[in-house]
Amino acid sequence: MWALSGVVWALMAADQPTHPRLHAALNGYQLEQHKKYFATSFTPTPPAEYRVHLQDLNGDGHQDALVLMLGRDYGGTCGRTMFIFRGGKSFRFVSRMTCVQEPICILDTHTKGWHDLAIGVSGGGAKRRYAHMRSTGAQYPLNPTVAPVLADWPQGTFVLSHGDATVKALTAGRSHFTGVLGKATRFQLGLQHDTGKVQGSYFYEKYGKPITLQGTASGARVQLDEMKGEQVAARLSLKRSATGWAGEWRSADGGKVYPLRLQQVATERRRDQHGPYDAHVSTAYPVFTGEAGRRFNTAIEKTYLDRYAEVNADYEETFLDLEKDLAKDPDFHGESYKRWRSDESGTVRFYSADLISVRGHIYEYSGGAHGNYADFGVNYWWQNGQPRKLALADLFDDHKKWRTVVGGYIRRNLTKREASWPPKTDKDAVDAPFTFSPAGVEFHFAPYHVGSYAEGMYHVLVPYTVLKPVLRLGGPLARWAK
Repeated sequence: MWALSGVVWALMAADQPTHPRLHAALNGYQLEQHKKYFATSFTPTPPAEYRVHLQDLNGDGHQDALVLMLGRDYGGTCGRTMFIFRGGKSFRFVSRMTCVQEPICILDTHTKGWHDLAIGVSGGGAKRRYAHMRSTGAQYPLNPTVAPVLADWPQGTFVLSHGDATVKALTAGRSHFTGVLGKATRFQLGLQHDTGKVQGSYFYEKYGKPITLQGTASGARVQLDEMKGEQVAARLSLKRSATGWAGEWRSADGGKVYPLRLQQVATERRRDQHGPYDAHVSTAYPVFTGEAGRRFNTAIEKTYLDRYAEVNADYEETFLDLEKDLAKDPDFHGESYKRWRSDESGTVRFYSADLISVRGHIYEYSGGAHGNYADFGVNYWWQNGQPRKLALADLFDDHKKWRTVVGGYIRRNLTKREASWPPKTDKDAVDAPFTFSPAGVEFHFAPYHVGSYAEGMYHVLVPYTVLKPVLRLGGPLARWAK
């Protein structure tokens, strides 16, 4: 029921694609077509031979898929083949479209409940034109070269374009970079990219204070605005090349300009599972490059996949019991068992070859008025040739009253911020997930931990000016105790 069929799972496991359900649906459809016309064995299409754009095309709340095929069997002088799948518990084939030339525009207009599409068509040296592809409610037209042509420039969102940001600049999801500003000012930068829109932050390694960024990615270029409140304080202009990233930092008034050099040190890997009643479980975690990758990737992946497997097992057990209840009374649980979800992710808070801190985040919904969310720490230190998962006590000197120092600071901070239920003891105050950076050790309190749901999460950063007297000499954070 919750588990996928053996054939589909084999297709998914072979390539570990970014979108496993869609990958399985695409190959499943191709397998059916292959059996109709060929007696030879079927070779699944690997993820490298197609590109995907996910978007709700019909307003049902599910991500549908445009799949542009890249293999030689799906291209010709007139363009490429594109498949359209409808999202839901699984992806279902909707349409095949031939002679597709990039870019593709998802128009703001609708026909029969589906977004109209604009597909580039040209020939004989003619000026670029766009075919207007309208859905019948069941499918889109096959061939854009014989469809009506738009009189004006398409109004909508261009996707799957030549050299788009997803391919050349930033991969979808989260990524992390190390860099140098000017001659020697080192910094770290974390970004989250979604169809050309980018947000994130960076910090100088000397200080660790995050500075908010927002901007866009297009082709091999990324433009980021450094925000100070609602105002733009500076702009970071970056371009990717074969050797890394380079660009400039320019103050808003143009008075200061510094060169930038960056190296990408982490990308994101994602797993998804869908089940009955619109249930969805996902996890996304950082994958590091170089020495840090060789040291920490296996341990970090295991941390996330163990949590992922546990949630999947809990859901499967719950839905098996639910089936028994519903067999007796279809209205027994009302709507409370529908649209359950668990989504986990991770943002790198600090990166080095021997020390990693990742701020994990989970959102859960299992019925009721609203979901809930929390942060968790994934912190590793390379010690004695092994990745060591850090507990809070590993950071501090056992012979000093670190719980009093750290817990007291947290309690005062939460009281000052008028949290409804600040911890009553120092021991209780340090009983929370933590991450660290050059700015200090940060504690993360979920809704209902120290305040009501309406108050949201509380994050308390304990700076090294407070921590230095109680840090463990030779410990993982000793580098910031100078």
